[in-house]
Amino acid sequence: MNKVLKQKACMEKIEELRNKMTSAAEQYGMSHPIVLRYSQELDDAHNKMILLEVKKTKTNWQRSFSY
Repeated sequence: MNKVLKQKACMEKIEELRNKMTSAAEQYGMSHPIVLRYSQELDDAHNKMILLEVKKTKTNWQRSFSY
């Protein structure tokens, strides 16, 4: 799977988790365990997206110095 597809999959997962989290928060309240779990999963998905961006930037930077 190439990086663009991985990024797209991450963005879709982030959006899905965001929707689940806000729905659960409306239904159960902000401090409910399921809302907190979705929040943690959302953080993990954001971190994964950031790592993909860092790898992409690092790869582009390394290519710019290859001869």
